Amino acid sequence: MPTPKSLRLVIARNVSATFNIIRMLSILLVFAFAGCGANLEPGWKAYQRGEYDVALDRWTPQAEQGDSGAQFFVGLMHERGQGVPQSYEQAAYWYRLSAEQGFAPAQNNLGLLYYKGRGVEQDREQAITWYQRAYKQGNVSARTNMAMIRISAEPAAVDYAKARNMFSRSARDGDAAAQFALGMMYRHGEGVEQNHSKAAKWLKMAAAQGHARAASELGAMYERGEGVVEVHAKAVKLYRYAAVQGLPEAQNNLGLMYAEGKGVDQDLNEARTWFAKAAAQGTTSAEYSLGKLYLQGRGATHDEQQGVQKVQLAAQRNFAPAQHLMGLLHTKGQGVAQSPRQAAQWYEKAAEQDFSPSQNNLALMYMQGTGVKQDYEQARRWSLRAAEKGLAESQYMQGWIYYKGLGVPVDQKEAAKWFTLAAEQGFAQAQTNLGLMYLKGEGVPQSDKQAAEWLTQASDQGRALAQTNLAMLYAKGRGVRRDLTESARLFASAAEQGQPLAQSKLALMYEYGRGVERDPVAAYTWYTISAEQGDAQAQARVESLARGLTPQQIAQARQNAGTWTASHEQTEQLATVPLPPVEQD
Repeated sequence: MPTPKSLRLVIARNVSATFNIIRMLSILLVFAFAGCGANLEPGWKAYQRGEYDVALDRWTPQAEQGDSGAQFFVGLMHERGQGVPQSYEQAAYWYRLSAEQGFAPAQNNLGLLYYKGRGVEQDREQAITWYQRAYKQGNVSARTNMAMIRISAEPAAVDYAKARNMFSRSARDGDAAAQFALGMMYRHGEGVEQNHSKAAKWLKMAAAQGHARAASELGAMYERGEGVVEVHAKAVKLYRYAAVQGLPEAQNNLGLMYAEGKGVDQDLNEARTWFAKAAAQGTTSAEYSLGKLYLQGRGATHDEQQGVQKVQLAAQRNFAPAQHLMGLLHTKGQGVAQSPRQAAQWYEKAAEQDFSPSQNNLALMYMQGTGVKQDYEQARRWSLRAAEKGLAESQYMQGWIYYKGLGVPVDQKEAAKWFTLAAEQGFAQAQTNLGLMYLKGEGVPQSDKQAAEWLTQASDQGRALAQTNLAMLYAKGRGVRRDLTESARLFASAAEQGQPLAQSKLALMYEYGRGVERDPVAAYTWYTISAEQGDAQAQARVESLARGLTPQQIAQARQNAGTWTASHEQTEQLATVPLPPVEQD
């Protein structure tokens, strides 16, 4: 969502040119009101048919004879390059001749050229002068443009009440640019109380008149369900309408809808087409999305070189998600040389723009001393910025920093606070650590029930350490009902993931038939696997259990253990910070 400053720029870019092509049908009525005596209708009919040479041949002699309406039309054709080479200078020349005779539409359009610096030196005061002349004659577009001038001023000088009043009057008179501006004010709560329903009302009116940006903004509202019922198919229709008119932001958004399969069947080739159109107009986010498709080989031939080139271009334009992706590429060595130092530099660029995933990854690099000098204070500072914005990985990191006292005094209460925030978002490592803190009464009141609840949530996500501790609670009936079958199931799941304590406990259950059928071979197998990972109790039990087994049983158990070891890697013993970098889809 745009900041107030960017919102003013969005509105200001949509200044209203009198007789916009999509509203041409009203032109003769305006001429009649202006009291124009010349017969412009033959030229107008030719213009409607797209016979611009004929129209120009009809209007040029009338313009040269001083007809203000014809002068306006000739200026319009030069501005648009219809029947003549496009020339803002010639447009300004003919508009001025008409404007000086008091023709309001020409006064408005001449003001617009001064406002944008097209064909004349940019001059805000001259723009205001010509707008005011047209405005005094009741020109609706000029009234809108005067309001645009007010809304685009420096924040301290913005007169929102006056601008809103002028926009409202022009919007009620049917001016699409004013309807768009009013809708944007309500959508973002700029100068008015935010009201998405009113925003949708005005944007619908502007879009119905063919206003491309209004259609695009309304599409975003349908996509998100802001002030209207969320209907992705409707969003696609509106994005497409604006995209076909060449609006790059709509082209980019339409590409995203196709990429994600929202409101349309997923079609990555179609997504690539629209991203390419938007990228060709300099839309950085589309360049980034196009690069991702090439990197992933989705909707395009897999081309890492092309993908990196496009993502890097977006990153160099200071687009934070692209900078973050460049960091990930250098972390993995995908399409570029693996370089933790380069990764850290890209993460820092995005982090300084307040991009949370990069702040987290930069903090992780400072925590581990990867690509940068290890610095716990920098790790805490960057992860705190992301944690305060709600990123669960960074909230977890903050908890670990305080739990272990990394660059700060140990503070179990502060650790529990951050673990809780991450755990409530479903972050399994935090749920595990919080469960263990409740089990031990560290930073929180000791509670087997609370411990079991958090360990269950982490266990359901497959966390081996959580499953191991929860299994022991079930074995003892602490915080949960005593259930040896459930205990054995949890030990088995953790054991398969390589958790040595779970392997030893599962072996014990097989040895004595607790929660499972007694199976000395299975017991010897799991003791052997656990012992090989350094579990002292398991090493002692292997020797004791061997006395009651036949050589064939021992051989079978050792073969089973060897097979398991060959296909598994040892799991982490603690829910510690070393995590993969946060990726941004």
